Amino acid sequence: MITTLIPLLNGYSLSTAQGNPAFCSVHLVESDGHCLLFDCGHVGRRRQLLEALAAHGLQPGDICTVVLSHVHWDHVQNVDLFRNARVLLHPDELDNLVSPPAHDLGTPRWTRRLLENLDVRITKEGDQPMSGVEVLELPGHTPGSIGLAVDTGFGTAVLSADAVPTAAVLRAGAASGHPYDRRRANASVERVTKLADVVHPGHDAPFRIGSDGVPEYLEPLVPLGIRGQSPVFSEAVL
Repeated sequence: MITTLIPLLNGYSLSTAQGNPAFCSVHLVESDGHCLLFDCGHVGRRRQLLEALAAHGLQPGDICTVVLSHVHWDHVQNVDLFRNARVLLHPDELDNLVSPPAHDLGTPRWTRRLLENLDVRITKEGDQPMSGVEVLELPGHTPGSIGLAVDTGFGTAVLSADAVPTAAVLRAGAASGHPYDRRRANASVERVTKLADVVHPGHDAPFRIGSDGVPEYLEPLVPLGIRGQSPVFSEAVL
């Protein structure tokens, strides 16, 4: 049985003096006639998500399962498009939604309302939401962060979301940003490094882990175009 992994939307790691656009990766996994979406992005990319699905002959109603890596706003806001799907979350992530701590600026208290009237179910380590796909617990970035291990037939592809958001994080061997639990976040980076042949990160392009442990992008990077009349300058962060 062939499992197909398709990056629908590229992830980008960038910030501005006026906030974070937070473009996360969105992936489609197909197996035995079933369609699974891993993360769904925020409403600023809703048109792009619908267009990407349409390019593969799909509409939101064709998605059977949505797996949410965690409930930060940039990964979950489009979940309301998929009302026919079961929505999988780790129980620790659901518990955190009840009263997110003040330091978690990525989970507004209204996030729970996004999941109302959806078929939300819990998922844990080792669950198989579809053939060739296994849930990985990758906590630290948030209490219940998860990823997916996908058997592509050419090795194990890990959809790591923000457990490993960029190739730079894997190269450094340490979590970035402001994780809930830095020790557990660092352990999740190490786990992905050991398990994956290819990593599909949360805010970067897919990369292979070379024999020397150095990340190698699978394809030339797709630049992010910026349009507008406001003055813009860029600083590359390597």
